[in-house]
Amino acid sequence: MQKVSTDDFSNENFKWLTSQNINVGYAPVNAMRVNFVGELGWELHHPIEYQNHIFDKLMEAGKDLGLKPFGIRAMNSLRLEKSYKLVGTEMSIEYSPYESGLDRFIHPNKGNFIGLEALNKWREKGFENKLVTLEVYNTTDADVLGNNPIYYNDQVVGRATGGEYGFRLDKSMALAMIKPEFATIGQKLKVDILGTMYDAAIMDESPYDPENKLLRA
Repeated sequence: MQKVSTDDFSNENFKWLTSQNINVGYAPVNAMRVNFVGELGWELHHPIEYQNHIFDKLMEAGKDLGLKPFGIRAMNSLRLEKSYKLVGTEMSIEYSPYESGLDRFIHPNKGNFIGLEALNKWREKGFENKLVTLEVYNTTDADVLGNNPIYYNDQVVGRATGGEYGFRLDKSMALAMIKPEFATIGQKLKVDILGTMYDAAIMDESPYDPENKLLRA
């Protein structure tokens, strides 16, 4: 980033989870020090007419660093290693924010807000799901893709919301919504991938860089 901008991207000046208005070449950009892959990086928000200019600047500056474009499947693999949630899969109208693991963002005692009444009714009724991170063992040519049933003793106890192979961890990974009574670290389960049953186990959330040291670097 420092190669393409006159702004200061040092850790002291541009801390994690902050944003600043910067320039990239001739383009005005709002840079946010967040990303969806779990590495040191920025999201760049800008008027669409500057898209090609910014892309060309970044690719030219990163040539000697081996910078290359990557696709959505690669990003999905990286986000799963961080247990990052995706709208429409781990976060949707099917699940309450509590089931999706968003507890720390919910403050039911702060006063009335849109959805509070419905959320309280949901809490009183009890939650049917809990989001967990899974390691899937002994996969060969296919990994979890999503909507795979999760079993315990031949009983369906949940479903995978997404999955890929995690190349940084060298593990086959999945996120899944399962019944809360089975949502403990180390719980052994089975997952159906294309009609074949594979062993799986619940692991700690964010298995790649769990303390976010790389994001803060």
